[in-house]
Amino acid sequence: MTTLLQVNDLQVQFPAAGSGLFSLRPRKVSAVNGASLHLAAGETLGLVGESGCGKSTLARAILHLNPVAGGQVLFDGIDMAQGSQADIARLRHETAMIFQDPYTALNPRQRIGDIIAEVLRVQRKVPEAQVPARVAELLSLVGLRPELAERKPRSLSGGQCQRVGIARALAVEPRLIIADECVAALDVSIQGQIINLLLELRERMNLAMLFITHDLTVVRRLCDRVAVMYLGRIVEEGPVHEVFDAPRHPYTAALIQSIADIDPARRLPEQPLPGEPPSPLHLPTGCAFHPRCTRALPACRESTPPTHSLGTRRHTCVHPEPLS
Repeated sequence: MTTLLQVNDLQVQFPAAGSGLFSLRPRKVSAVNGASLHLAAGETLGLVGESGCGKSTLARAILHLNPVAGGQVLFDGIDMAQGSQADIARLRHETAMIFQDPYTALNPRQRIGDIIAEVLRVQRKVPEAQVPARVAELLSLVGLRPELAERKPRSLSGGQCQRVGIARALAVEPRLIIADECVAALDVSIQGQIINLLLELRERMNLAMLFITHDLTVVRRLCDRVAVMYLGRIVEEGPVHEVFDAPRHPYTAALIQSIADIDPARRLPEQPLPGEPPSPLHLPTGCAFHPRCTRALPACRESTPPTHSLGTRRHTCVHPEPLS
């Protein structure tokens, strides 16, 4: 498969609280700290990790919505981190984002049809006379009745609003969609409907999707591959079934063991993942995960762990073999 998106050693930093304009040594928070991943056309990659690990910041940096401090974001081989205005405009024409909260993502004062039509006009996707017909077509594509175009978001359910958000994303005619926790705010039954819709649209339109979530059960159903993020870095990446069946990083293993319905017959561990992630302002030396890792060695505290690659699998850990 052709690589559509390639992220290499990406770094995103923000000024820390209390580091004002006249500080002698302004402090910075490394929200993304050397993350690397890739995504092929028509493929779905799940990006998972605890809250605050940098998933959403990474996604926004890919779309050039957050400043990049270092590294590369290659879209169709062009580095968007150093891209020209024309390159960024092309990126915005070929990518779209679906947000977590289906209500706050939509303008409550606009009608549904106007929300979608605005994208069509700004992106100049169809002639003005064809906008209403295209709005109706997009609503039908995501399983909504075209007459809902006359209603406002507050009169729709959460699932319907999320479908409108997907229709708005599809109005761009994207090659890549980034979905940021787009089912987290929905009831379980509605989550299943949205996941089935995304699966159908991916097959029909050959969409590449970066699916950000903390729910591994959703990743197992929807995604081809998974990337596990911890404190701004990708610590493991590979095909979903291989990573779930034989995790190679202790953090990945702890996340999988914490999810009851991965294997309903298995008892949950008493302490699946001890402690809390350290502050990004005071990252541990060596491997950032070593203060919480039950398999940590002295070397983990002293030096950055090596990255092991074998076929389609990659993980960054002092232990090269799968965990027993």
